[in-house]
Amino acid sequence: MTHHYHERRRALTARLQREPDELQGFHGTRPVNVLSIAQTGFDSGRRAGQVYGSGEYFAKNPEVSRGYCAGGAYMFVCRLSLGQPSSGMRNADGDHIWVPSQQYYVISQPAQILPQYIVRFQAAGYGGTDCPELSRVLRMPRWSTKRERQVTHVPDNRPCVMSMSSTDALCMGFLHANLTDDRLEADVCAFFGRHAPGFAKGLRVHIASGKFKKAHVKLTAPMPRELVHALNRAPFVEGGKERTICVDDAHGSPEQDCPRWIAGYCRGRNLRYTHSCWCRHRERPTERATYDLVKVDVQGAKGNEIAERFMQSAPFHDGSTPRVVAIHAVKNDTLARLHEEYRSYLRNKNKEEPVARELYHGTNNRIIDVLFTHGLQPPADFEASEACPVSGGKGLCTSLCNNDCVHCVERHKWDRCHMFGLGIYLADLSQKSHRYCSQPEDLGGGRRRFRMVLCSVLGRAPANK
Repeated sequence: MTHHYHERRRALTARLQREPDELQGFHGTRPVNVLSIAQTGFDSGRRAGQVYGSGEYFAKNPEVSRGYCAGGAYMFVCRLSLGQPSSGMRNADGDHIWVPSQQYYVISQPAQILPQYIVRFQAAGYGGTDCPELSRVLRMPRWSTKRERQVTHVPDNRPCVMSMSSTDALCMGFLHANLTDDRLEADVCAFFGRHAPGFAKGLRVHIASGKFKKAHVKLTAPMPRELVHALNRAPFVEGGKERTICVDDAHGSPEQDCPRWIAGYCRGRNLRYTHSCWCRHRERPTERATYDLVKVDVQGAKGNEIAERFMQSAPFHDGSTPRVVAIHAVKNDTLARLHEEYRSYLRNKNKEEPVARELYHGTNNRIIDVLFTHGLQPPADFEASEACPVSGGKGLCTSLCNNDCVHCVERHKWDRCHMFGLGIYLADLSQKSHRYCSQPEDLGGGRRRFRMVLCSVLGRAPANK
């Protein structure tokens, strides 16, 4: 289903010459239908009661969908892709319609629907009708029709290329993904205790998972280059089996192409003092990117959803009541391509489709064009210099530059910013992100116009434990 959904999205992108709009809708159904929909999706041959044309019906408000649960207490939350809207309420010449009077989305193509969640609810008069098989499945700790991951052997070790005189962080890999993180962490600690006992005390190990696993090791004292190279020849016992493993400088070397370059991005590239990367990097794919702002109809299906959701958390923390005056979609083909590349990376890493959410981001409105061109990136750990032609004169607390900028070199002193680490801060409520919107346009008479960004954010569904 997920494969067909994204194949359909790609087809819509080619037809529309932009990313298709996407939203969430509720769908109520009989309990006996829930498992079949979860496994195979919606069947156009079983449609009935098509008052507003042919298609599957979804509600913006779960209260509407509750009336279609036939006495049961289950409904779906689904992702919906919107292609070409139909010109009339019969939904005959497009793939969807929005019915404002009923708060319905009607989607004619099942491939544009992806069931995501099964919601069980409590309400008077609901729950008397049930399905024994559905109840049994939902009581299980885990239920899946997916094939279990097969154990694959790690590739041959790559050579260590460390050229710096010393390092306080190491990367080890690859490790076998079938072994638990606790087992691998213990094996790594034993490796250092045996071959580098002077560095074993106080070291911290983090196991990173993917198709294969890697160990990131933080040392309490710098380790000389000669010892790092020697560790590549030392026996490493992993899960009871002896072999050798690649051990390298986690900060990278200038002679090395960056191994952390994923979808045109390396996190360490704009860090000088924490987890920096000194590898050779290619030019950012967005250096020559351009974007267009495409007006979104506030009364249309997507515009209505965005505007109403935005206003749900009003009034804001400063007592103001906002008004949505315009919505524009950012059309940046380069960012869209990189977004899909990273989606593919997460899919391959986790062996499942990443979860996508729309979250708000408030920022300095003077750099909004930078975000629309290059996308969001985590902040640097050094300050913006007023002498810098890129980052200066914008009222920024951290630089927009990479760690090779000759102007932005002073370490950033943390105050109230980035309270939970150096990352991109996003919120599920517009009120939260409004706190971080600065440098608005002054319209006079005490009126100000702010711009806030609504982002498509990829992640992994939380594991059931």
